[in-house]
Amino acid sequence: MITMKNGFLIAAEGIDGAGKRTLCSFMKKFLESKEYDVIQYEYPDYSSIWGKIIEDYLHNKIELNINEQFFAYFIDILKDQDKIRQLLEKGKIVITDRYFSSTLAFQCAKGFNFQNAISIIKTMDVIEPDLALFIHIPPMLALQRKFKQKNTLDRHEKDLELLENVNNLYETMVSREILSKKWIKIDGNRDLRKIEEDLQNILDTYIVK
Repeated sequence: MITMKNGFLIAAEGIDGAGKRTLCSFMKKFLESKEYDVIQYEYPDYSSIWGKIIEDYLHNKIELNINEQFFAYFIDILKDQDKIRQLLEKGKIVITDRYFSSTLAFQCAKGFNFQNAISIIKTMDVIEPDLALFIHIPPMLALQRKFKQKNTLDRHEKDLELLENVNNLYETMVSREILSKKWIKIDGNRDLRKIEEDLQNILDTYIVK
């Protein structure tokens, strides 16, 4: 296995239905084919106590105010920081399906103060991704994709206005390079093979070289 001197953290970001899970899996397999040691995380982590709270909220089993929502999502990711830091120190590549930028995008789209969210996240000295990929698709396409996957959508997946606002906040983060050392926007509304080719080129540029 190839180990990197300082490890490498990649975060895949975007609205529900953007294809993050599929593309994270592709990146992991591609990098492993190049002999890199890759570990993947996915958020929300529904196996955690925080993830279970989030799951209950998304499926209307409980209600959370905006502050409770922000910190539930935030802590669910924060809990793994020590593990991720250790993996990076060992030269591993870590891929996350959503990261702190997702908490900022979704919760601020629902009313949490944008600057306060950035301040809270930065106060905890979280690990910034070396590369964040914003996979952009129109909200209506996201809705259609989710309906094909399952019959019942959660409260975020079916809220087109929310998803549009989330996309706009991601655009802001990309343009201002917030919470990542490098942002790259990817058009997710294309043939999967074209997207995978783009990802392969990106990984070749930043990691494989």
